[in-house]
Amino acid sequence: MRRSIPLLFFALLLAGEGAAQVSLGDVDFRQVATGFSFPVGISNAADGSGRLFIVERSGRIWALDRNFERPSEPLLDIRDRVATSQSFTDERGLYSVAFPPDFATSRRFFVNYNADSGSVISSFLVTAQNSDRADPASEEIYLTQPQPFSNHNGGDMHFGPDGYLYVGFGDGGSGDDPGNRAQDLSTWLGKMLRLDVSQGAPARAAPSNPLAGQAGARPEIWAYGLRNPWRFSFDRGTGDLLIGDVGQGQREEIDFQPAGMGGANYGWRRMEGARCNIPDTGCDDGSLTPPILEYTHASGGCSVTGGYVYRGAAYPALDGLYIFADFCQAALYAGSFEGGAWRLLGPRPVGIEISAFGEDEGGEIYFANLRNGAIYRIEGPQPTPTVSENGVVNAASFLAGSVAPGSIASVFGVGLAVETASADATPLPTTLGGGSLTLGGAPVPLFFASSGQMNVYIPRELEGLRGAQLITTRDGVEGQATSVDLTPFAPGIFTLDQSGAGQGAVLIAGTGLLAAPADGPPHGRPARIGEALEIFATGLGAVSADAAGLQATVQQPTVRIGDAEPARVLFSGLAPGFVGLYQVNVELVGDFPSGSAVPLQIFQGEAASNEVTIAIE
Repeated sequence: MRRSIPLLFFALLLAGEGAAQVSLGDVDFRQVATGFSFPVGISNAADGSGRLFIVERSGRIWALDRNFERPSEPLLDIRDRVATSQSFTDERGLYSVAFPPDFATSRRFFVNYNADSGSVISSFLVTAQNSDRADPASEEIYLTQPQPFSNHNGGDMHFGPDGYLYVGFGDGGSGDDPGNRAQDLSTWLGKMLRLDVSQGAPARAAPSNPLAGQAGARPEIWAYGLRNPWRFSFDRGTGDLLIGDVGQGQREEIDFQPAGMGGANYGWRRMEGARCNIPDTGCDDGSLTPPILEYTHASGGCSVTGGYVYRGAAYPALDGLYIFADFCQAALYAGSFEGGAWRLLGPRPVGIEISAFGEDEGGEIYFANLRNGAIYRIEGPQPTPTVSENGVVNAASFLAGSVAPGSIASVFGVGLAVETASADATPLPTTLGGGSLTLGGAPVPLFFASSGQMNVYIPRELEGLRGAQLITTRDGVEGQATSVDLTPFAPGIFTLDQSGAGQGAVLIAGTGLLAAPADGPPHGRPARIGEALEIFATGLGAVSADAAGLQATVQQPTVRIGDAEPARVLFSGLAPGFVGLYQVNVELVGDFPSGSAVPLQIFQGEAASNEVTIAIE
């Protein structure tokens, strides 16, 4: 009953970023401009001017020159027409600006905004006298869409490589798409439109749209089944379309459309991400297009901000990396296309509520901070090692906050190590991949090191302290000290996909099998009543030798499985032969629920772990 987790399994849990050609740790950023009010859009005109255009939600657009300086007056001010407020969470406003391929000669550009009557797609003319000023009286309205609610209006808009204008509309708002509009082909809500605006107002359906000529369908529709495509972009290297579709209560997703291929149904409201929503089972009949990337809300995310595939020239190592964010989590994410499949990287906490990404003419990527009005540029890693804000997290749950001495933690930042490396023996090294850490003056043992992430053991000699200073060193270059909060207990349960949520690292005692769905991961099956489970966790506090010579926790944790009474704990302590890894053995004796995703959680002291799932027959 006190077996340790198999060595290979534990090595995978602490493998960090793995063998990706690029990592989120290769991404740095620098502030280039500030002073904007609720910036929600960033664009360029592709006219050779090198300008960057910043959209303010209230109804203004600013033109920044190559040095990120802005004139005294905005390019456009239509605050008198835009329906919004000063509330930080208001989803209405001026959303985006898009410049057609002929902008340099036509001087006409397009905007997407909320008026009192709903969404408006219109154009304005830049004055002949001043290329940084547009005439507010030159507006031509190309399309309007009533909005039944004030949220999920979508709002992003881009000209595609084919010269047509692509517009994203949300499902109209409220919850669970009450009108099922995203699946209703007679409305634009919950859709991606592809419009021909080259002939003037009103907008026309692009003639090659997939639903053109279909009875009962709006011909402007290019794709459907979207909840709130807040931000989308085209990969300038391939022409592919990537859509950040904001989820409801459980998942965020990135959808993908190969260049020139329309007609996809991304599933909402039948599906949220890759899970059934309405109905809760049997929702996918094979006609839906699943996301290429998704993550759950368990780690604090709740609103994806779609980004861009890096195609700039300044940082070749980032080429092909799709960089995006979660607004609520104040974290960066990335997608890396490897071996014919997309791989999710992140989250990497940055402490910035990112509302939008954009590109300049050269393909360099920028993002906006909605709260403080600053604009940042994505850059390659800096030589000075830097720990991200809220970048020290529990290595099992990936939740920021206090960490416990004797536990395993992950440290996120930039420039933390010269190369990617993993420890292959104990005692653990305190220098790995050219990087090292000290906490409270004590060298920190390392499991894994890379430029953007280190998996570490918090020294047990720090027990009793409430905090300590973390200092990073990379190739002899020392970074600034970072304060780390310490606590006696910071329980976290490891998960199979290293996300902190979903299938837990929970074995059926005596079998070596995961307590997982029969059709789930390899080497798994549902647990049965009467069997025992081995839960692998970290952060369960102080230990002392028991009668058998094992290192048992001084305080026994509480384990809850579903809504049943707490499970009987047979053993709680360090997994033999491992550093910082705790093993909690419990009996499945009693009235425990059955299912493929039964929640399991550990409580130690006043602290609760992340919630994971197991399968029980």
